Amino acid sequence: SQLEIALNYARDLTLRVNDNGIGMEATVLTEGKQGHFGLQGMRERARRIGSKLTLVSSASSGTQITLVVPGNVVFRKSSVTRFERIKIFLRLNAVPTQHL
Repeated sequence: SQLEIALNYARDLTLRVNDNGIGMEATVLTEGKQGHFGLQGMRERARRIGSKLTLVSSASSGTQITLVVPGNVVFRKSSVTRFERIKIFLRLNAVPTQHL
């Protein structure tokens, strides 16, 4: 009946999804559901991009899925630094001076 989604970006990007349901069976949590590829696919994709996927589930507190993606994967550095952007801006917006 309740779903909470949190997205936090600091050094890394963290996505957390919680529900207050009845949880998952331990075998489904670790091995996935027979004939389904949802959890397996999520784990494979997380591994492929160097992320950490965590699933915690219990009948009394529901399920929590957390994905932590390293900052160096998500937050790519710009090829132009902030200082270089300022220099470009000033150069483009400079008023030409007249010499006498």
